Amino acid sequence: MKKFIWILKFVVPVLILGGVIISFAGVPGWMNPATRGLSVKPAPEEGVLHSMKDESALRQLISVYAHMDSCQEFYTAGTISAKDPSDSATNLYTVYSFCRRGNEFYYQASDVETIALKDIFISVSKNAKKIFVGPARKVLPPFHMPTDSIVQIWRDENYKITEEISSGKASISMRNSRHISCKEYRFEYDPATMVLKGQYMRLTNLLDPLNDQMDKEVVITVDRWQDGVIPQKLLQKETYLQKGGEGWEPASAYAGYTLVSLF
Repeated sequence: MKKFIWILKFVVPVLILGGVIISFAGVPGWMNPATRGLSVKPAPEEGVLHSMKDESALRQLISVYAHMDSCQEFYTAGTISAKDPSDSATNLYTVYSFCRRGNEFYYQASDVETIALKDIFISVSKNAKKIFVGPARKVLPPFHMPTDSIVQIWRDENYKITEEISSGKASISMRNSRHISCKEYRFEYDPATMVLKGQYMRLTNLLDPLNDQMDKEVVITVDRWQDGVIPQKLLQKETYLQKGGEGWEPASAYAGYTLVSLF
């Protein structure tokens, strides 16, 4: 259960920017490890019809992800919440912020900040009052798959699509109450800016799969999106570190923190 919450805290950039294919085909496997490796085709939702209108809605959603992924400099912030009726101790609510400049990024969730720069990798734990520094890590680009392949996965997973557009807001829902890992996805986006505004997942509780009241629920909001404008200090090494007599030491904003070198 705790691993489920840990994944949520650190997988937000993947969910928001990594492509819809990861969201509705890959993520449930991470959150419900027992479903990995299963080859059973999901039973279809009653009344499912794979129409051209449904396919068009899915292709539009893929375009939203593609547009966001194409932005090389942006800042975004929002919230993550998760509810598990079977174990309230793992319930989660936290804010996050994320910015990217090319292959450099900053990500904050809960008490942890992660900063990947061209020449150094920095991780800050506010609870532990520690700053970890190490060699720069290669930031892999988001996983991509041809649109036609994503559409085929949607057909194979037997999700029923519902699309609603009103007052400048669009919502696409995918539901399959018999799905072994995720019974519902809902994506909300702004059709004018092609930016995702929120994502909802209802994950099957494998101990009681037919009881909808026991499903895990995950809600991610995008409350702020700035394309081409980022808080520059977030991607400056000097924000976190300063030169000391024996090398790097915490910057004044992190006075009292212990620096741990991973070089």
